[in-house]
Amino acid sequence: MQAGFFYIIFNPAAGSGTAVEVFKKIKQVLDDRKIQYEIKVSRYSGHAIQLAKQIGSFNQQAGAVMLVIGGDGTLNQAITGLRQTRNPQMPVGYIPAGSGNDFARGIGMSQDPMVALEQVLQASQPIVRDIGHYTEKTRGDTGYFVNNVGVGFDAAAVAATNRSRFKKVLNRLHLGSLAYMVGVLTVFFSRKPFPVAVYVNGKRTYIPQAFLVTTTNHPYFGGGVRILPSAKPTDGKLDLIVVEHLNTPYFLFLCLQLLLGRHTHYRRVHVFEAARIELETSSLEFGQMDGEEMGSRPYELAFRVEQQKFWVDLT
Repeated sequence: MQAGFFYIIFNPAAGSGTAVEVFKKIKQVLDDRKIQYEIKVSRYSGHAIQLAKQIGSFNQQAGAVMLVIGGDGTLNQAITGLRQTRNPQMPVGYIPAGSGNDFARGIGMSQDPMVALEQVLQASQPIVRDIGHYTEKTRGDTGYFVNNVGVGFDAAAVAATNRSRFKKVLNRLHLGSLAYMVGVLTVFFSRKPFPVAVYVNGKRTYIPQAFLVTTTNHPYFGGGVRILPSAKPTDGKLDLIVVEHLNTPYFLFLCLQLLLGRHTHYRRVHVFEAARIELETSSLEFGQMDGEEMGSRPYELAFRVEQQKFWVDLT
């Protein structure tokens, strides 16, 4: 069974504006094939949540699919909005058109938007993949994530990346993943380790010198960095990695091993896996969710895994 109708949520700001050309090509394909669709354009931060709420609440099309054209942050917002409606199980299609596109990597989709479009159009039924749900108890915030939530170093790097004048240039050169590395170099020597408490399966683990704390749904973050090679979006679990900072040479060595996918075997790297994970920090730290900034504050986070229907053919 082919999709009967596509509700398109398009973010023209994704990829520092490069998503606009992607959208034009996709629209031409849909028109040429006489595929029915309706376009809703995300105009500001959080707008995709409202658009998805409208789609899920008022859909009257049989076999409808919500198709997101943008980055991982747009996909995050669309799923968050859809899950607040009476039709939370509407399948979601995705065309990666952002800077990092880690979700596409994580589930095995093509990162080429036009190839990804064919994977969406060829689908005859939805697939189910894990996503994460979080509750931030300090402020009472709740939401979903498709990639990861980070506290500390990686979140500070995201904040620096989003403010970098290099990000737009690198996106236009189709080198968006390098923008994150610029952010890493910007904040590396200014960040300090901090204590974190982790709660998994009723057990508390206290780590006094945490530097990078990331809860993830699949292996990738930062535009293709394999933060946790063993993480799978199909196992009904989330994964948490905590990397300690003992001294600069050793941490740089761990970063090199991270790029090679071998960092989890070394001392001072802690890995947790469970359907539910909690963590607490007492110091002011940066937070990020799917590449979007969460602010700087002490964090008290509770995570659980949930499932989401996606409209894509991965065969």
